[in-house]
Amino acid sequence: MKNRLISSSIFIIIGVLIILFPLYILPVCPPPESVVTPVDTMSHSMSNAMNGVSGELAHSGHMHASTGKIMKCFWTARAEIGIGCLVIAIGSLLLTSRTAFVRMGLSMALACISLLVAAIPTILIGVCGNEMMRCNMGSKPALVLLSGLLFIAAVINIYYLNKTTKN
Repeated sequence: MKNRLISSSIFIIIGVLIILFPLYILPVCPPPESVVTPVDTMSHSMSNAMNGVSGELAHSGHMHASTGKIMKCFWTARAEIGIGCLVIAIGSLLLTSRTAFVRMGLSMALACISLLVAAIPTILIGVCGNEMMRCNMGSKPALVLLSGLLFIAAVINIYYLNKTTKN
């Protein structure tokens, strides 16, 4: 019971951090510092609605100013929200599961998911091309570090559960 409580708590905390880092702690790129009047807001909302872009995305600052495309760091943050929720769910399953072999399998899944946490901002989606942007300097390294912590915690839990099942 002690291992279940400690390991699941660690995984749930890491899952919450995976969600919070790109959104709030070390957020991805902020909105541009432009002044928007109510008339501009209405015309932007109407033109974006006509182009198929939601007003939320257009005014959240995650659109490139010159091209109107949504920036990669926005999609990285969104993907990490889903992965963080998955880590939290598996951490909760670890707490409720009584069988050591099931917990070992869930820990193996978390080890694989940890690789995905690092792959999203580095290989699969990426972040902004400018090395001085907040997503490159904060979110990306934090997510890679959290990925490493998740991997290490999962491998330690697999090793511990494997050792206890052999005894």
